[in-house]
Amino acid sequence: MERYDVIVLGLGAMGSATLYDLARRGARAIGLERHGVAHGFGSSHGVTRLIHKAYFEHPGYIPLLRRAYENWARLSDESGESLLVQTGLLVTGAPDSPVIEGLSRCYAEHDLPHEQLSAGEAMARHPQFALPRDYAAFFDPGGGYLLAEQCIEHSLRLAEERGAAVRLHEEATAWKADAGGVRVVTEYDEYEADSLVVTAGPWSADALRDLNLPLSLRRKVQLWYATPDPAPYSAGAMPVFYAAMDYGEFSGFPIRDDDGLKLAEHTGGDPLDNPDTLDRGLEPDDEDKALRFVRDVLPGFEPERSRFSVCIYTMTPDERFIIDRHPEHANVAIAAGFSGHGFKFAPVVGEILADLATEGCTHLPIEFLGIGRFKGAAR
Repeated sequence: MERYDVIVLGLGAMGSATLYDLARRGARAIGLERHGVAHGFGSSHGVTRLIHKAYFEHPGYIPLLRRAYENWARLSDESGESLLVQTGLLVTGAPDSPVIEGLSRCYAEHDLPHEQLSAGEAMARHPQFALPRDYAAFFDPGGGYLLAEQCIEHSLRLAEERGAAVRLHEEATAWKADAGGVRVVTEYDEYEADSLVVTAGPWSADALRDLNLPLSLRRKVQLWYATPDPAPYSAGAMPVFYAAMDYGEFSGFPIRDDDGLKLAEHTGGDPLDNPDTLDRGLEPDDEDKALRFVRDVLPGFEPERSRFSVCIYTMTPDERFIIDRHPEHANVAIAAGFSGHGFKFAPVVGEILADLATEGCTHLPIEFLGIGRFKGAAR
């Protein structure tokens, strides 16, 4: 049996980034994935994902975001493709909303480029939007979007070019670890290594059942709309946006192809017990809030649904990530519970997990993301 330095279990956004970083370091690494490359069964698909430099959720994310931008630039350079498109990001909401209050604190504490706007100023600059007059807004010039599937595809391609092994459509059924190393059993084979990285996305609770992690799943729908007059809503004419309304929070992406404008509600979502039983169809009420948002905020846009996609959020109770070493196995690193806002961090998460797998520690600040913050989780 061939022995590796590191096995990566799961090759979505985080696993592909980890395998790429390991391969860059010259580690003998193998990645195992139950589905295909950039598949549509988990949390990392849907063409585009939001990225921005400020963060209202927790101040600890800011240094990780700075590093993520650096690593995305490197991946773009090495892949030969612009994977991060900076359109600017407009964020709006009521002045006392968690989004606006959180961004106000973030900008007060960190030297990040931004503009603070009234609703009237935001609409004068971007007349596509109709905002409540009492809303506040911030504009992040460094914001934009990532090409999600292409990020994963290039990470895995570059990892393989540097010697990493990739096994697709091969589900891991068990793993064990001791001081001598780790062993992963799949439906077809067995693999041994010094270390294991678990980046199983919605399947994390099952892969890490011994830890009793407080993870829950939500079914989420992404929608694309064409319109008879696309020019005002196209890339270059409008930024990506995030709007906190009193009936939900919505992210939107300008038109970049025939699919049209992408819109998704970040809040809400139906509970899901098993990722393998996800309803991937469009339910009658899946569009209700999105269409209300279009009527309220983009009144000149005449929506004609062109496509939809269903994905999964893997949530933690505080909606912060879990990135840590296994409390009983120092040679097992874990990343889970990205709660619908993790994709933008993928290359820095990959760097952190590669650190933990090869060096046992990382210089990047992840203390606020540790397992120990959850009562009842194994320590």
